[in-house]
Amino acid sequence: MITSVAFNRPPPSSVSNHVRALSLRAVVPLLVIALAALTMASCASSPRLAPAACTPTDLRVTVAFSQGATQHAIYDLRFTNVSRTACTLRGYPGVSLVTAGNSSGRPIGSPRPLIWRNREPVATVTLAPGQRALSLLGVAETVMFTGSSCTPVVAHWLKVYPPRASRAVYVPIKAVTCSLSSDQVLEIISPIYPDA
Repeated sequence: MITSVAFNRPPPSSVSNHVRALSLRAVVPLLVIALAALTMASCASSPRLAPAACTPTDLRVTVAFSQGATQHAIYDLRFTNVSRTACTLRGYPGVSLVTAGNSSGRPIGSPRPLIWRNREPVATVTLAPGQRALSLLGVAETVMFTGSSCTPVVAHWLKVYPPRASRAVYVPIKAVTCSLSSDQVLEIISPIYPDA
């Protein structure tokens, strides 16, 4: 006599769910790895943005007497990056001596400086936070105007436009020079360069 043996087989729906769960467990790690690889590839291929030009807000501007030269006093015009990101400076600053440390100040001497454009090559200077750049400034002394009319005056403020900036910074200075608008009292001797 043959006795039938009953096997405990899971219903078809249970088998299907079990296989689906196993498939998801195998696929999820692969998806995570693939997404991580795509993210890394995207970061590696994305070009880094170049630092923007320094604004007056990014900079602390100071001026200090450096040395005397023939009929000129030479000053170091220094730009320090006080922001949290790198920025760039390129070219020559705009400068003029003025009677006050704000927009009400009137020009002393010619409002346009003489620029020595052929003395040094112009290069872009990238300033990391805390780094400094320098430009050399010449202030004509009264002896330079011997034989011509000169009304001596002590200038206490220097109005400075960083390159590409539309807003000025006012920097304390003490310089004796001539005050007529026809007097060429300022010379920019060098473009901005890294301050070692």
